[in-house]
Amino acid sequence: MSHSDKTNNYTEFFYKAFRNILLVSIPLLVVSGVALFHLSIHSSATVSDLETDNLTLTLSTSCTLSSSIEEAHEASLNGGQYEDDIGVTKVNAYCNDNNGYSIYAIGSSNNVDGNADLVSNINDNYNIHTGIYDSGSITPSSPSTWSMKLAAGVGSGVDTTPPTIRNNYDSYSVVPENYTLVASRASKTDMTIDTSVTGSYFTTTYDIYASSLQPAGTYTGKVKYLMVHPQSNSQYFGFNEVFAANGKGAINVDGNSYYTMQDMTSDICSKVELLNEASATQLADIRDNKLYWVAKLEDGHCWMTQNLDLDLTTYTNEQGQEVMKPFTSNDTDLTDHSLTGAYSDGYAYNTNTGATTWTPERKTIDFQNTTVTGWANDNNNPYSANKTDSTEVGHASLGNYYNWTAAIASNNSSSLTQSTLNDTTKNPKNSICPKGWRLPTISNQPNTISGSTNEFARLNYLYNNNLAATSVGMISAPLYFAKKGGAIYTAQLFSYNERSNYFSSTNYSANSSFRLNIGESSVLPDDQFSDVKQYGYSLRCLAR
Repeated sequence: MSHSDKTNNYTEFFYKAFRNILLVSIPLLVVSGVALFHLSIHSSATVSDLETDNLTLTLSTSCTLSSSIEEAHEASLNGGQYEDDIGVTKVNAYCNDNNGYSIYAIGSSNNVDGNADLVSNINDNYNIHTGIYDSGSITPSSPSTWSMKLAAGVGSGVDTTPPTIRNNYDSYSVVPENYTLVASRASKTDMTIDTSVTGSYFTTTYDIYASSLQPAGTYTGKVKYLMVHPQSNSQYFGFNEVFAANGKGAINVDGNSYYTMQDMTSDICSKVELLNEASATQLADIRDNKLYWVAKLEDGHCWMTQNLDLDLTTYTNEQGQEVMKPFTSNDTDLTDHSLTGAYSDGYAYNTNTGATTWTPERKTIDFQNTTVTGWANDNNNPYSANKTDSTEVGHASLGNYYNWTAAIASNNSSSLTQSTLNDTTKNPKNSICPKGWRLPTISNQPNTISGSTNEFARLNYLYNNNLAATSVGMISAPLYFAKKGGAIYTAQLFSYNERSNYFSSTNYSANSSFRLNIGESSVLPDDQFSDVKQYGYSLRCLAR
């Protein structure tokens, strides 16, 4: 894995007798890039003896912020006074990537992100809140305020185009209580490694109005800056910004950097403010480094918008035996460690580490065209099949086909015989989804209510006008449900390129579970059909 470390640079300044401390912290997000160079060496021999020697060089992306104090942020004020342009800190921005960067700011006093106060050493009741000074509205009883201003600058670097200051922070504006876009750079910036000589930077300074009623004391505060790659002019957060703001690291996949499926949490999903295609990004599954498109949808959930493609695989152990590769709760959705019922066979729980391990009973079957050699229709044992000659990629990827037992990460689902339609809390707790993700639920709740557990039906309501006679909204952006095969059964792929089925975690009977059924021109979002547990269906996961 190739990525650079997040760095934090803080600059502290003290206001004595109305001196204020402002700290600039700069976390770092680094994403890998690739450059390819080919070197051909020709001999002086005859043409028939010509040989070629190839060289490939991979250069990773480096994006950093570093701060230096140009003039200390120090001021001593009497009550009823205003002072602006208090001190200057230079923040150098270096990023050798064509996609540029965005810089966000947030008040972070007392190490609490979102606290935009200058904190009093007397009592929180006397904190100085952020606000913009207006001399025309200031009265003796007006509260004290402070605010910040950025200015773009250029130096002696290779690229001397400065970042663009965003959201009016080129004049005094409030210290933000939420991560707010304050500067961005749309293209490759300074290529000089020495950050003291840079072609792209901004400076930051502050002002303060001290009310005549403000008690004497020492006031401290902090502003945190965050660099995010790639550049975005939106002040609203997508996945990349939220992952970065929460300190998540990226991994290298084929020379590029991606955040991981396993780092997704309900808190991260809730903080993503963009919806549909605006929020779409690719995340990597650490189990096999495959990439998946994900998006936050209008139901408030973060969904995979392409099919799961995880293989059940083997490896050679120390004894030279080919054995099944296990999954653990560190990478897979294994929240039930009861070791009973459906989660008894193949399961283990480590009380010291709190990790649950599931070892599948068999590996994924490869198949060509429509013949699935080795598939057995089975209600209780896990089967997975992979169409090896599939050329679809991204949203259109077929993924694997799983029977319901494999979908719920079980080696024996025979104990699950009762319908859970009326109470989805009794659904199987585990799935083959990545850690932090789960299978959708189907229930008897109305699909029009927010938070409905009838989740496929709710998507049909939101994106397909609640229609049953057309599937256009389900197979189009941003959902991309793929009509690439109805099911695998009796070793055949049924209705390829005509229809599709997706398992839910909701049980119906010993032989059947509920499913999303997308026909040639129809949608059944809470369908039930006999003996479907034994068939191979596609899977989509959504964040827990």
